[in-house]
Amino acid sequence: MDLILYPPRDSESQFLNECYELAVLEAIDLVIVSAYLTDWGISTKLNKKCIDLSFIVGTDFGITRKQACMDVLKWLPANMKCEFRAADKMAGFHPKLVAWKNNTGCCKLILGSSNLTKAAFLTNYEANIFSDISTQQFESIKEWVEEIKANCSPISEKWIEQYHEAARSTNTGKKENTHNKTAPVIQLTISPSKLYNKNILQRRNAQERFADIAEELKKSIKRCCKTGTEEGNELFYTKLMNCWGNHKSRFQGKGFEILGKNSKWYEVCDSLSKIFDYADRKKKLGLDSFVKNEIDRLAEIKNPTRGSWLSEMLCHYFPDRYPLLNAPVKDWLVFNKYAPPKDSSEGAKYIDLAIKMRQVITDGTAHGAKNLPELDNVIWQWHRIQYPD
Repeated sequence: MDLILYPPRDSESQFLNECYELAVLEAIDLVIVSAYLTDWGISTKLNKKCIDLSFIVGTDFGITRKQACMDVLKWLPANMKCEFRAADKMAGFHPKLVAWKNNTGCCKLILGSSNLTKAAFLTNYEANIFSDISTQQFESIKEWVEEIKANCSPISEKWIEQYHEAARSTNTGKKENTHNKTAPVIQLTISPSKLYNKNILQRRNAQERFADIAEELKKSIKRCCKTGTEEGNELFYTKLMNCWGNHKSRFQGKGFEILGKNSKWYEVCDSLSKIFDYADRKKKLGLDSFVKNEIDRLAEIKNPTRGSWLSEMLCHYFPDRYPLLNAPVKDWLVFNKYAPPKDSSEGAKYIDLAIKMRQVITDGTAHGAKNLPELDNVIWQWHRIQYPD
């Protein structure tokens, strides 16, 4: 264990920014949490092999600064922009911690008094430690962070625009603004209607019916991903349509059949199979990052079924976590002026949306919907009212 004391007591004292640079340079799995963010001065690019990132900053008293948040968004690669979160739905968020795992499996920790501020890296009296930790300790930190994420909002340009910084004094003694609030949660809203309750029950029944075919369909998905052949594609498509195509559990209308018939099903089935296996091993821990990475992989190879069909399967098998991507949802997002962080990857956009739609459920503004399939049905009804034929 090394001590990092500020101001440095001797020429051999390890500087805090060097430890941060090391973290972003070698991490394949990285956690950064800080009570406040007023400056982001790390110039080193995030390791291209980093597969999971959790970057969370507090918003109590409005101390976190807009420009620093913009600097982090610009620094983050496209596939990690959804991983930058604000702890804006909780009070008392006060940790200062960086933990990471490198490609040799070694885990490291920076822990102490320093927030992400320029003064903490240069002029403050600060005390931190830099130490190796066990894999078990690192996993405990990841589990702890996963609980925190439930009370966080993704930080985007739109979030920054609506965030209120605390008042600061200028050189003239005048305050720059009069706000001293925590950041608002950007909500996706749905206008009320009496039609929702009846249709929610219909969707709930469809979810129950899916249980009849869930295991059979999962087995077909796993078999298809192992073939990797046109013959395997054709066989899977036939089984898919016999099992799910006209089943009463199907959420979406017709439309993908012509395009989907000639798709490389083994590619998307490979992703789904990996997601199932990961969820069985890790449960919720890191699942969003894993799903995001698989969607980005499918986007890179331009698989056409990665949108509506893949999202329906994710919504069926993980109803509390992943939404459907369909025309009514897309129109609803336009209506709400929804915007993910700019230049996000396709997978990062999907996870950003998933987080915000989960918040619609937990905030109690989903008009009785208890999970994302039910919320999708509410959005369908909203769409019929908003855009009548």
